[in-house]
Formats: sequence, C-alpha cells, structure tokens
Amino acid sequence: MLRTATSPWRPACWMLGSLGLLLLLGLAAAATAAPPGQAWQSLGLHALHLGLGLAVFLAALSVPVERVRQCAPGALLAVWMLLAGMLLDGRLSVSAFGASRWVSVAGFHFQPSAFLQFLWPVALASWAARDPLRLRSPRALLRLFLVFAFLAAPVLLQPDLGSVLILFGVTGITLVFAGAPLAYLRWLAPAAVGIAALASLLFDHVVQRVVGFLRDEPYQLRMAWEALQLGGLTGRGPGRGLVKGYIPEGDTDFILAVLGEEWGLPGTLAVWILFLVFTCAAVQVARRAPRRYGAILMASAAVMISVQAAINMAVVTGAVPPKGLPLPFISRGGSAVLALSALLGVALRAALEERRPRPVLEAAAPGPRLRSWPLLPSEGPPRPA
Repeated sequence: MLRTATSPWRPACWMLGSLGLLLLLGLAAAATAAPPGQAWQSLGLHALHLGLGLAVFLAALSVPVERVRQCAPGALLAVWMLLAGMLLDGRLSVSAFGASRWVSVAGFHFQPSAFLQFLWPVALASWAARDPLRLRSPRALLRLFLVFAFLAAPVLLQPDLGSVLILFGVTGITLVFAGAPLAYLRWLAPAAVGIAALASLLFDHVVQRVVGFLRDEPYQLRMAWEALQLGGLTGRGPGRGLVKGYIPEGDTDFILAVLGEEWGLPGTLAVWILFLVFTCAAVQVARRAPRRYGAILMASAAVMISVQAAINMAVVTGAVPPKGLPLPFISRGGSAVLALSALLGVALRAALEERRPRPVLEAAAPGPRLRSWPLLPSEGPPRPA
C-alpha cells in the first residue's frame, strides 16, 4: 500500500506508539504499585502477560483476514459451548468473588468470556460488511441481536452483567459506524436497561451493589479517593504509596488510584491522554481503511478498548458503581490482554490490507429515508437480508 496522505499508515503509527507507551506505563505500574515485597513477582507476571499479548498480536497480524473471518463463527460456538459447560458442571470452572468465570488449565486461570471481546467484533464486522442493505432491515437487525442474546446468555448467568453491557454497547456503536439508521437503534438504551433489570431480578448482588453505591460510599471507592487525594498534584513518588496495601484489587480494577497516589496528576493525565490518542488514531485508521470490513473491525476494536478504559476510570473516580473491569494493557489480567491483543492484530491487518475492487450493484434501500452514518464502500453485491 502506498503511504499517501489518506493512507491509514500514519495514524496506525500513532496508534501503536500510544499503545507502546501504555504498555511501558503498565510495566512501571506493576512494579511500583505492587504491595511491599511483591514488586518483582508482580512485574514478572505482568511482563509475561504482555509478552504473550505481543506474540498473539504479531500472530494475528500475520494471518490472512479471510481465514480469520471463516474461523470466527466456529470459534464463537466453541466458546459458547465452554461457557455453557461451565454453568452445567461446576467442576469445569473456578469460582471467585461470587462468580464462576474462570477455567484452570495447568495451573493457569483464564476467562473464556473475555475471548468474546475478540471473536464477536470479528463476526459482527463480517456480517455488517457483506451487505450494507441488511443494516437497514429491522428483521435482519433483530436476527443479529437474537444471535447476540444467545451468545451472551451464559456470560450473564455466570453472572457477569458488566461484560454483557459492554459487548452490547460496542455492538450498537459498531452498527452506527457501519451505516445502520439511528432510528432503528433508538431502542438500544431501553434494551440495555432491560438487561440490567433482568440481571437485578436474577442476582441479588446487582441490586446490592447499585443501592450501596447510591446510599453509601463503598469501601474500595473510599480508598481510591483517599489515594488520589494523597497523591495530589505531584504524587508521593514511585513505590511510596500508602493505600496500595489496603485497596482491594489495587493491581487490576483500581490500579489507576494507586498510580494517582504515587505519580500524582501527571500520571493519571498521562493515562487519559494516551488512551485518547489511541482512540483518535484508531478511528482515523478505520476511516482511511481501503476495505469496508477493515474499517468496521478497526472501529469496533477502538471502541472495545476505549469503552473499557473509560468505564474503569469512571469506576475509580466514583462516577459509576464498581464493576470488576481491568484497565486495558495496564492492569494485571492475562485473558483480557490476550483477547484485546488478538482483536487489535486482526483489526490492524484488515485495515491495512488492500483488495482488488469488485463490482458493486447499485441499489437503494427500500422504505423511508432514514438518517445514518455515511455508508462505507460495500465489499460486494448486496444480498437479501
């Protein structure tokens, strides 16, 4: 591909550069934010996760896009079967914090539902790219969300409401980017509220967490705010934090609070700015991608990562109720690092890969004219929804 002014190469370099700085910041945080006497152990574990993530990213970057698209449906079915098996047979899963989300293999724990963050955007982008007209068909969109409900049901029953809502939101934003009319997607917010209401009926801890957040300050939020206040403008210095030994999940969900105490306002601003640069650059890569599929998948990958980062920061600052969600590429968490690395590798390959143009049959969508995102080029002749 020629590196012209409209080429995705330049924003791709900005995207990878900001991601590299986030990885370095994550390594530094793993060492300095660890409890006393555990710095080297924490640094080694996080470096192992990031090293595996880099290997997965490079492997995904080297695989032809069409092969990944062909394998995605079968892989999604395999993950669903594993999730369903974990619900039916408790011996397959490892429980922690009131949920059964992990599988143990050779002493290593991984979270199968995290791989939906990789496989579902790949399948969703393929579905949206093959025929733009199906994005304007209510029946086709309804079938798509029924498939989503089928895949997300075992995740919701683990229970893991937060992951389901994130996947649901990313799906809606991806469809808007791909060209779905906004009038068709106005029901997404009520649907999300319905999912949350259903989860509150099924699981008492959902209501308790929300009510506790509204009535009183949860313990972890009080500790996070105290850490940010102690850090102030300049921070106490790397490794000198006082709260990291007391705040729950200080190396995963609340690592930003520990960073704020030790690195002060410059540290937290650096995290925020790097994620902002990453998101803006990834969106530019999507807009300049030569193929419709690459554009949609790159946009979906950007949203998947940036939404998780935004929710994690909102939790730490007390804007939303606590949710067990790591800060991408900075928090400890092997499953999330592997899934997001694979997604980013496939998306970047798809966004940079050129393809011979194919004839496109001009056709107008039936029904009233609806407001939507300007449609990207189609990958081929539209087919009936």
